[in-house]
Amino acid sequence: MMDLLLSIHMFMNGAWDSLLPLALVAVVTAIIIYTIVLMFGRAFSIHELETHAKAEMLQAVSTAFIAIFLVFIVGSAMAVAGQFIKGKVQCGGDSIQIKAGDGIMDDAYSAIRCRLQSKAQELADAQSKIHSDPGIAWKFNALNVKISIFGFPVWDGGWSSSLFKETESYRVVNNMATNMLISLNAQSQLIEYLRLNMLDIFIPMGILLRSFFFTRGPGALMISLGIGMYFIFPVFFVLLDPGFVPAPPDPPAPQQIMANPYCYATMSTSATIMKTVEAGGLGSSSGLSLSDIKNNLADYYVGLMLHPLIAFFLTLVFVRYMMTILGGDTYELTKMVSKVI
Repeated sequence: MMDLLLSIHMFMNGAWDSLLPLALVAVVTAIIIYTIVLMFGRAFSIHELETHAKAEMLQAVSTAFIAIFLVFIVGSAMAVAGQFIKGKVQCGGDSIQIKAGDGIMDDAYSAIRCRLQSKAQELADAQSKIHSDPGIAWKFNALNVKISIFGFPVWDGGWSSSLFKETESYRVVNNMATNMLISLNAQSQLIEYLRLNMLDIFIPMGILLRSFFFTRGPGALMISLGIGMYFIFPVFFVLLDPGFVPAPPDPPAPQQIMANPYCYATMSTSATIMKTVEAGGLGSSSGLSLSDIKNNLADYYVGLMLHPLIAFFLTLVFVRYMMTILGGDTYELTKMVSKVI
């Protein structure tokens, strides 16, 4: 199913060359149509129709400005995002460098996917320990031992409270790890879908739909989602990630040597102090051990599952206000978010 969704990007690979001119054609068509409506309203003195036609013509002009300045908007958004997420993200035993430039959002999405996949690999390794450890298998076998004499039970493995608690903890960890792995892999595929389609599909298609009166709401939603999920969501996700280390600030420029130094060389300002800023450590890259998961399962759940949700809800706040600016109805979106939260 994800392959089918991701293939949309393949069919619409030339969105910047096809959808944006199509959006401009739709804007011009809308202006021509509402010009005719305005002439009809003036001819028959229908003031409500005149007002509606003028409003729609202004909406079409604003949509045209959005389409024309979209390249500038995207470039500015990338520059602003680069100021926040430029740095390194720890991923397994390696680190991914997020560099400022046109490809910064692709680097951010790659870092997010790598973080999700590394955590999934750690969980899979911990889960495999449960399945392959002979000591754990022996405990489960001991739990299932039942001894009886002439039909009367003498011993049941479940009677040992310590054995029962330990094996039950292994079972809970195994089930929770399975659910987490399913969710993490789904998140990884969804992140790839956002990277491929938000900028190339949602924003141009939203501009096209916003050109018409009856589809202005869905168009505003698609534009807001495209901008929010492509630019805002990765920024929040990376900033909230404990494995993110911001890039060190640029070193200060050396002081200029005075044209007329003092009599003594030590009094001239030719001696300057250069401050070197080094990036801090990236933390431990060791995997999740079985004991760590057993003792801190709730912490891992928050870090692996709720972290993307927090970034998503913060992004929806931006999407809501962006929809209001673009003329969309935010009631249904607000109701959905309030129910989820």
